[in-house]
Amino acid sequence: MRVQLKMLLVPIILLLFSMQSIAQMERKRAETVEPVETFWSPTLISQATTEHLPAGNLNVTIMHSFGIATTNPIQNFFGLDNVQNVRLGLDYGLTDHWSVGIGRSSLFNVVDLRTKYALMRQNTDGSKPISISLKGDLGIVTQENRQPFKDDISTFTSAIISKKVSEQIRLQLTPMYGYFGSVNGGDNNHLVSVGMGTQINLSERFAFMAEYYPMIGEKNPNTNNAFSLGLNIQTGGHVFQLFFASTRWHLEQYTMAQNREQFWTGDFRFGFNVNRIFGL
Repeated sequence: MRVQLKMLLVPIILLLFSMQSIAQMERKRAETVEPVETFWSPTLISQATTEHLPAGNLNVTIMHSFGIATTNPIQNFFGLDNVQNVRLGLDYGLTDHWSVGIGRSSLFNVVDLRTKYALMRQNTDGSKPISISLKGDLGIVTQENRQPFKDDISTFTSAIISKKVSEQIRLQLTPMYGYFGSVNGGDNNHLVSVGMGTQINLSERFAFMAEYYPMIGEKNPNTNNAFSLGLNIQTGGHVFQLFFASTRWHLEQYTMAQNREQFWTGDFRFGFNVNRIFGL
């Protein structure tokens, strides 16, 4: 009888132990805290986002803008006959929080070196309700027969603050500062703006996006606050971004300094960005 009782107790004890172990595993799994994915790519349209590349990943970007769509639209095929600016760029994730990059724009042959670091990343348990990243950029004009090297340099710094408000809505605010070593008469060496951006997810593959550059303080003569509207298309391997923008630039400091057009009066151009991430 005792032997039978022992044989009966052994499977019961093993069952209770396994149930306790499963409960502990489920509790640990439920307590896992993950960073929130706020945006689909490291760049909204021209403004950097708080989204970061995982360590060891390379993001290849092609950024392309055309001429004003409403200027002789039939003759110029809505601006597509006039290529304004193309930027080719590479960004590499040194860590999950820090990336570096290089790019070249066809306009003025500007080569830019940039870096971005995550100070805080919004997470799933709400203990970190926002994401904050710092970005720095050094632009160098490489056209021949220009001015001394020190005058061909521009710098840019920003603090990017974003929040995933809901499954559909993401918001971003970016205080930014740009400096130019040399400017034309009447322009300013120092420029300040508070960039604004949003992404509104329409589905798992499509998202609406917008960004705005309201200038703070004195801005350059004959310039306007830049505005852009666009559509994100996520295919799994690529993120395509189709947009209409008043600016032809893909660098923030130049967008602040040289945006001549006004979006809401019809001075907008078509453009697109292509983002492709490779795991190295």
